[in-house]
Amino acid sequence: MRKRIFIALFTLLSISSYAQQQVTSKLSLQPTLPVAGKELDISYDASGSDLEFSDEVKAALVLFQNFDWIAQSLPLSKRNGKWTAKYLLPQNVTFIAVKFYRGDIERPDVVDNNEGKGFYTAVLSSKGKLVAGSYLAEAILLTPPVPGGLLDGFSAPKENISNTEALLEKEGQIKGSGIEKYMSAYLMLKKKIMSETAFRKYADGILKDQLKSINISEQLLGDIQRYYSFDLKDKAMAQKVANRIKELYPNGSAARFLAFEEVMALKDLKKHQDAALQFLKDFPLTVWRKNPDSRAFAYYTIYRGIAEYYFDNHEYDKYLSLFDIIDFKTANELYRWNILRGFLSNKVDKKILFDMSSKLIPYLLAHQKDNSYMDDFQDSLKAQQNADQQMDDRLYTHIALAKETGSYAEGRNYLKKLTSDGLYSNAEINEIHLFILEKLVDEKGILTLLEMSVKNSAVTPSMFDKLKSIYLKNHNGNEVGYQNYLNSLKSKSKNDAMANHVRENMVDHPLIPFTLEDANGNIVNSADWKDKIVVIDFWATWCRPCIMAFPGMQLLVDKYAKDQQVVIYLVGTMQTGDYKAKSVNYVKSNGFRFNMLHDAVDKNGEQEKVFKSLVPLFNSSAIPRKIILKNGRVRYSSEGYSGSPSQLMDELSMAIEMLRSEK
Repeated sequence: MRKRIFIALFTLLSISSYAQQQVTSKLSLQPTLPVAGKELDISYDASGSDLEFSDEVKAALVLFQNFDWIAQSLPLSKRNGKWTAKYLLPQNVTFIAVKFYRGDIERPDVVDNNEGKGFYTAVLSSKGKLVAGSYLAEAILLTPPVPGGLLDGFSAPKENISNTEALLEKEGQIKGSGIEKYMSAYLMLKKKIMSETAFRKYADGILKDQLKSINISEQLLGDIQRYYSFDLKDKAMAQKVANRIKELYPNGSAARFLAFEEVMALKDLKKHQDAALQFLKDFPLTVWRKNPDSRAFAYYTIYRGIAEYYFDNHEYDKYLSLFDIIDFKTANELYRWNILRGFLSNKVDKKILFDMSSKLIPYLLAHQKDNSYMDDFQDSLKAQQNADQQMDDRLYTHIALAKETGSYAEGRNYLKKLTSDGLYSNAEINEIHLFILEKLVDEKGILTLLEMSVKNSAVTPSMFDKLKSIYLKNHNGNEVGYQNYLNSLKSKSKNDAMANHVRENMVDHPLIPFTLEDANGNIVNSADWKDKIVVIDFWATWCRPCIMAFPGMQLLVDKYAKDQQVVIYLVGTMQTGDYKAKSVNYVKSNGFRFNMLHDAVDKNGEQEKVFKSLVPLFNSSAIPRKIILKNGRVRYSSEGYSGSPSQLMDELSMAIEMLRSEK
């Protein structure tokens, strides 16, 4: 019995050395020293932290398993004032770190990582012992992480790595540990504590020492080859190791990746294509799937290149043949990059595109839930949400092609395949939907579409015209009550979200007075607007989102056409050549009825004087940019375009009315 107590105390002391456990009173674990393969109770006290008054707290975990990091997210529930969860630790985990946050893990509102010191602990084996990798993991965690990397935010150490050497020495004392198992991580840490000259000599010695082994593993050979190639930039040694990989492991993961790199290095399109096809013969995707590694991107890239070559050379049968065993992520990209590109460029006959799309869309739908986006998101829910959104986008293209080729029934059938989020939420597709229903003479479907589109703030001017004509027809030509009818269709939740968005974009910034020329050559002075609410849309003929927003701006112009207090100007900016003629001709030739102004030329000869004077407010030089002026000051500012004309009108209308209601 005494011997067992002594062993337990010795283990605890060993773990405590060099801060092997950084767990404070804010975080308690049960058992105190976690065990791989066993359930762990986590209890977090947010008192005194920025998360203290949050109504939702989540945990993000990173685990060191088989000398590599993996990420997990963990929902928490509140009990007795503390946030708790149970988590079954995977086998072979040697170290775990956790941080607590509110919001989205990729852009959290608030994070608690123990004031930069981190919450972490070693994980014992089922026999209660430290396992190889535990001290190494701590050394890695406490080294300043790569911004945006997997470990970012779990600790925020200063450039103080004085304990690194001691931790690495401790790692070397653990039974079963060895540099050959974690060479890349080991050298990364040693590089931080040595001079460059000394490190290069040291690293070369370590690598050559490992190469002496007759039974060297494929993974270690691959690590050594990449280290010589990219870190030490020793091409001769890198090639020597590559030859050894091909000799010892010709069909393995390392040889496969070397072959992939050789393909990607070829610049000649035909040679690249031939090499890519040979790659798939030498390393079939079906074989890789039986024992996959972390380099699925190699097949994604190879297939993408082959597909582009076939498509651009009009070898459409060969292009279609690629959609046989590929996953959804790859198939989605092959469709997007080729079918959509061909559609937008107008360089491929729409009938040809539609016929190919009709064969590919069923394949995409059948593989939509294969979880192939997991590597990108590390979260099954987000991965599936992305796949669903991508599928909606591909369906949008197919439906647009159905409309262009007169395949209206098929277009309507595939509209039903859209997700609940995708249906009615895209104004451009809603307009196509309306066109298809009109062709199919589906009056009931038309009204449902129009009303749901209003509810989702995704309506174009022609759709508003159609809805109004239906209303007038049903009310004997009397439009009294039409606006109330429109308002009744709008979603309260979307309206509330819009109100929050508008409030977030309210500003109060001085305007440097200016005079600009309008489309007719008259001079307009901003000093004359002090008793007006003035909407300004900065745009350029080369800016596609600016142009796409014009229907929404026309809706806004028409809405306030008779309002003497509101003035709307479109200001062309950042253009070259005869910018005045470009702007005026584009707007008039497309039937828009705008009050237009031309931005002035600055001292550098650039047509951007007024816009650039506001860049300190914007913190950006991007357009489209809408601002609203009141009493000679900028009171509202928003960038970009959502894609919905009605949503843009609603946003700016709401901002105008909020400013109008101010006392």
